[in-house]
Amino acid sequence: MRATLSMKNSATKKQCEAACHYLLIYLMVAFADSFLYDRILTNIVIPVVALIALIVMANRKYQLVYPISILALGFLAMLFVRVSTNALGPTELLSWVAMVGITLIAVMFDVSSFLIRFIKLAAFLTGFSLVVYLISQVFPGFWGHLSPFSFFLSYGDTTWLDSVNRIVVNYRADGLLLYVDRGYDHTRNVGIFREPAVYQILLNSAIFVLLFMKPKELDKKTRARLLALFVAGVFSTKSATGYATALLVFFACSLSSLKKGDRVSAIAPILLGSICVFVFIAFAMGSSSWATDSVLGRFMNDGGISLDASGEARVGAANAALALMQRYPFGCGYNVYGAAISTGNMELVGACLLKVAAVYGSIMGIAILIWTCYPVFKSRELGLSAKLAFVAMYLIATYLECEVFYTTLIFIPIYLYCKNVAEASVQPMRAAASSFGVLREAR
Repeated sequence: MRATLSMKNSATKKQCEAACHYLLIYLMVAFADSFLYDRILTNIVIPVVALIALIVMANRKYQLVYPISILALGFLAMLFVRVSTNALGPTELLSWVAMVGITLIAVMFDVSSFLIRFIKLAAFLTGFSLVVYLISQVFPGFWGHLSPFSFFLSYGDTTWLDSVNRIVVNYRADGLLLYVDRGYDHTRNVGIFREPAVYQILLNSAIFVLLFMKPKELDKKTRARLLALFVAGVFSTKSATGYATALLVFFACSLSSLKKGDRVSAIAPILLGSICVFVFIAFAMGSSSWATDSVLGRFMNDGGISLDASGEARVGAANAALALMQRYPFGCGYNVYGAAISTGNMELVGACLLKVAAVYGSIMGIAILIWTCYPVFKSRELGLSAKLAFVAMYLIATYLECEVFYTTLIFIPIYLYCKNVAEASVQPMRAAASSFGVLREAR
């Protein structure tokens, strides 16, 4: 009887721990510029940071030098720029602490189960978003009748009454936790995120994990199905960044398979071939076709390769940041940076890694890049192709988007580091147990 109760209690405890872990992973994902982060989490970032600090201080397993080092350097850089320019506050640093901290806790809560649970959660969110997205293409606005959450965005359609007066009708977004319909641009799937280009970071990170890190709990058939799901998710975002990143990851996987002397995985060349066929059909169908507008339109303009407005804005932001880095190698602060990117024609955005290097100093920008890539290059389970693919993924994300610590990407180096730490802590225990067994046999 006692044994049965003990087994039931143990099973209940495991279920509770699994539920807590999934919740932590979901929060980690949500911190990557989701609507939940934008509307709620940013407003309580100070309590969140305080809670993270308490958890880290209360449990030694979270007290690792690697994740804390970059935050400490960021704090010192912030103080230096603050003293020299009086134009830098702690708001951004607090968001970095929250992002790195929640990722560390989500990974270290159960290192051995993190990857498989992350993939399961990502698959659930992707599958749910695809179902709602596809139904929305047939019945626009249906999600608004089902979701209990709705809110107005800060932007919308503008109608000019004359040269001075105008009417702005803000877009209403529906959903929050599982899917968000932004009220405009219905042909693009954003999942729970504010932009499709941010959603693709989660999808391509999951693809990277399945191709290169291969959770042992998944067999080849299950892995192939999940890859198909995440690739479908990338296509539904209609993000040029997502397309390019997915192709890069699959190409790196093909090179890795060739280098090992194995037969190239069938899914990579099939996918690449299918995309080539799709592009050929898009050309044949003409510029008015859905395929051309959805895929080629993300890369081409008037029959040639060209940057759209968002691409020009990112190039402009990068050029401004590089110029400031030369003038202010130890950081210029946000007042100077804001003035440099202010133009009358367009809003300069993106190039976030370069922006941080300009605002906080070149040392901080280089340190973030080294911090992110160090565990990946140190990893023995990843080949050179995978390592270079990850670096490219990170550089693309931080050039085109507005964060340097996207939790849906930095979990990879943090996981690799924490896994090494966990394995290193187990080895002395195994060695001690082995020595104890030898001594007992000798007696």
